[in-house]
Amino acid sequence: MTPENEAKKDFLSRYKWGKIALDEIETEINACRMGALPGGINYDGMPHGSGDLSDLSDYAARLDDLLMQFRAKRTQLIDDLHEISAAIEAVEDPRSNILLRYRYIQLKKWEEIAEAMNFNEDYVKRELHGMALKNFKLPPKSPLDM
Repeated sequence: MTPENEAKKDFLSRYKWGKIALDEIETEINACRMGALPGGINYDGMPHGSGDLSDLSDYAARLDDLLMQFRAKRTQLIDDLHEISAAIEAVEDPRSNILLRYRYIQLKKWEEIAEAMNFNEDYVKRELHGMALKNFKLPPKSPLDM
């Protein structure tokens, strides 16, 4: 594969990898919240303290940090999605446009794309995807990216 096509695939894959990263942060948030749940009621009849408040503040700080990461990653993901969608929409060939949208926005597997487009999976992977990448133009870099 040419370096230009690799760059195109890297650009188009930003949404997929951003979504995976967002899901990981969400998993951490859920684990953090589950870890904060009380372990259960102890019926041993003995008095127990109210707990360590530093643990609660550590939990709150960790959860707050994760939520800020989640919001920042979600905002970046939305921006990436808009940029990638606009670049795909600029592809004039309808088959290339549809294939790129299925693969890089809807995150469909090759077999699903082949079925939806009524083609053989190998043909979609090798021929149509190669043609779609050839028809795809990377958007110009903004001065902010440099």
